[in-house]
Amino acid sequence: MTYRAIIYNSATLNAPKNILQFLFGVILYVSLTGDYNLLKIVLGASGLSLGLGAIYLFNDLTDYEDDKKNMMKISWKAIANGSISIQTAKYLIIVLSILGTILSFLAGMNFFGIFAAVIALNLLYSYPSIRLKNHKNTGLILIIVMQILKFSSGWFLFTSSFKGFPFPFVISLSIGYSLLFLYYKNNTANAKEIIKENKLRVFPLSLLLVGFLLVSFFMYAFPVVFVLILAMSVPTILFYNLSKDYLGTKVNFAFMYAGLIIILLSFLLLSSPTVTATNDTILIYSSQIKEILRHAI
Repeated sequence: MTYRAIIYNSATLNAPKNILQFLFGVILYVSLTGDYNLLKIVLGASGLSLGLGAIYLFNDLTDYEDDKKNMMKISWKAIANGSISIQTAKYLIIVLSILGTILSFLAGMNFFGIFAAVIALNLLYSYPSIRLKNHKNTGLILIIVMQILKFSSGWFLFTSSFKGFPFPFVISLSIGYSLLFLYYKNNTANAKEIIKENKLRVFPLSLLLVGFLLVSFFMYAFPVVFVLILAMSVPTILFYNLSKDYLGTKVNFAFMYAGLIIILLSFLLLSSPTVTATNDTILIYSSQIKEILRHAI
C-alpha cells in the first residue's frame, strides 16, 4: 500500500462527510439542552467513520472492475488504481469493521442501533447478491433513509427522545443529499440531461424537498438558519461553477464538505446575540404570516 493510498481513498475522503453529518445531530442536541459528553462524541464519530470506511472499501472491492474504466473515479478509487491491493483491502475491511463496531457499541445502545442500521442498509445497497444500487428507485430511497439515520445519529447518541428533533428538516437535508448523489453518480457531466433522464425521480423529490423545508421554516424556532444557509450557499454555488470549469469534477468532494459546513455553521451562529435577535424578529413575522394564512383558509 502506497503512502498516497493512505490519505487518498474512498474511506478517508468520505470520513469528514460522515463526521459532519454526525455532528449535525450533536450540535442540535447541545444547542437545545446545553448537555454533552465529549467522550461519547469521540466514540460515536470514530465508530461511525471507521465502520463506514469498511463499507466504502467493500463497495470499491465489488466495483473495482467497473471503477477502472471510470476516468472520474480512478484517481481516488485506491483498489481500482492499484495503490491498495485486493488482499490489503480485505484486511482493512475486517479491521475497520471490528473497530467501528466496538467503538459504536461503547458510545451507547441507541447509537449502536443506528450504526447497525446504517451498515445493514449499506450492505443491502452494495452487496453483490442483493445490490439494490442497481434498482434506481429503491436505491435512491435507500440513500435517503441512510442519510436520515446519519444526520440523526448525533442526536440519539444522547437520548432516545424525539422531542425537539426537527425531522422535517432532516428529511429535507437527506433528500437534498440524494439528489446530489444522483448528480454525482451520473458523472456530473450535464445537469440538464441528468434531470431529463431522471425526471420521474428528480421532480417528486424536489417538491418534497421544498415542502419539508417550508414545513421546517414555520414549525421550528430557527428560521434565521435558513436565511444563513441561503446567504452562504449562493456565493458557494457560484464559486463551485467557476472552479468546476477549470478543475473539473475534482472539486465535488470539497464543495460537498462546504455545504455541510455551511449547515453546521448556520446552527452554531444561533448562539451569537446578533443572530439570536434576528431570529426572534423573523419568528415574529413568521407568526404573523401563519396567522394570515390561518384566516385565509
